[in-house]
Amino acid sequence: MLGGIALMLGSVAVALAILTQYAGAWGVPYFSFTTDRGSRCKNDLTGYTCSPMTLADVEYFGDIDLPDDSSVVTGTYRSTHDYQLEAVIDVPGGSAAQALTSLSETFGQCISEIPSPVSTKGMADTCVMTNDEVYSDSRRAEQSALLDRHWRPK
Repeated sequence: MLGGIALMLGSVAVALAILTQYAGAWGVPYFSFTTDRGSRCKNDLTGYTCSPMTLADVEYFGDIDLPDDSSVVTGTYRSTHDYQLEAVIDVPGGSAAQALTSLSETFGQCISEIPSPVSTKGMADTCVMTNDEVYSDSRRAEQSALLDRHWRPK
């Protein structure tokens, strides 16, 4: 009888160990996981949030190719029924032209009449780049969550 109880407790312990190790990757709420590109993410009831982010994940989620000498100062990716990527990227002066070209190819030119949903305090210059669908939505709802990119030339 004691052996049976020990076997049951052992089985439960093994199952619990497997669950806690892989639960994040399976999407179980409130468990964490690491993306293939190295960012740490945590599931919630409606999706997941990744923060801090690696440059590889900013490029992957943003569908953009940034210079390799760029670095992520801060970044957060939220995935629910939609997604939102907020990132501050430090691009060395020698690579700024390449970064601007890549940003412009992905998101188009700056649109000055869109308000910024994130703080631009301390930035000398800001630029909001967004796709047309989000731009149209922002005209209907000024404070909507925009899928935008801000940059500051150095």
